[in-house]
Amino acid sequence: MLLDKLQMQAELITTERGILQPTERIYVKLVKAFLEAGKTKDLAEFLIKAEKEDSPVSADNSALVHVINSCISLGWLDQAYDLLDEMRLAGVRTGSSVYASLLKAYCKENRAGEVTSLLRDVRKAGIQLDSSCYEALIQSRVLQKDTQGALHLFKEMKEAKIPKASDQGFETLVKGCQEGGEAGFMAKLLHEIKEGQKVDCGVHDWNNVIHFFSKKRLMGDAEKALKKMISLGHAPNAQTFHSMVTGYAAIGGKYLEVTELWGEMKVLASSTAMKFDQELLDSVLYTFVRGGFFTRANEVVEMMEKGSMFIDKYKYRTLFLKYHKTLYKNKAPKFQTEALLKKREAALTFKKWVGLF
Repeated sequence: MLLDKLQMQAELITTERGILQPTERIYVKLVKAFLEAGKTKDLAEFLIKAEKEDSPVSADNSALVHVINSCISLGWLDQAYDLLDEMRLAGVRTGSSVYASLLKAYCKENRAGEVTSLLRDVRKAGIQLDSSCYEALIQSRVLQKDTQGALHLFKEMKEAKIPKASDQGFETLVKGCQEGGEAGFMAKLLHEIKEGQKVDCGVHDWNNVIHFFSKKRLMGDAEKALKKMISLGHAPNAQTFHSMVTGYAAIGGKYLEVTELWGEMKVLASSTAMKFDQELLDSVLYTFVRGGFFTRANEVVEMMEKGSMFIDKYKYRTLFLKYHKTLYKNKAPKFQTEALLKKREAALTFKKWVGLF
């Protein structure tokens, strides 16, 4: 019996540096008792009094933080907001963590009206939200298919210069589109980014957009995103090209488009220190061999061998036999154009490289 009582006390009171302090459990009990009796204002007055007495409970507004979190854990979001409002009216300043907890809870419950009201209070109080709050807010707008609202929050977050927040915010936008299959939303977002010159996403952001469109096989939109990315002065990297090549391969037959990408890749490889990885070049090589573009295929092989990358010759020998088994088996005709002659020589060079003669 004594053990049970000691255990109960341990759940209600803890010690920190020798000072007795209430636990989260006792705050839940306290909040529940006040709010079930409909005495929100009395609870607020009690907390304000505790703050004024400068008790250990009130240090750094810990009492308020515990109470608001207790309300949220009980699902009493309206009561949590009422308490926060009473504190504000009484002139008690609260930290950003309280607003953050309530904002995230409102977002989770998809309560757009309450989110708007709380955001208004946040801005009036001059409180700066962290990146996790912006992510929750943006995700909420995405679920509501509120393109303009999501983009506005993204701009606000970038202007606030929160460390790594712009990447995280844009990733939230893209992830939301991916989960909801909202290709139309992403297309609209891309259009608004193009129109709104104040928004200048980085390479990582544009790669996310291009990957999304490529995955959805919306290569027209992916091409527009790539052009905009380059026009803003961002150099595509291996991830950019890999998404594009994979997208074209999924559609099939887009060999000329991959050839254009290969041209851009060669320019970057010659003018910068950027290196293309084995996975990307293997994808490009597979596309060219499948389409019979052997001049380009030989160029890819040369780049891969120069970089000491592994190339599965058996795979490409099998691919050649599957699609080009009868290609150039007979003697060359006496009369042919220079272009046809070069094409034949390139095919025979590749055929020799894979060990077919």
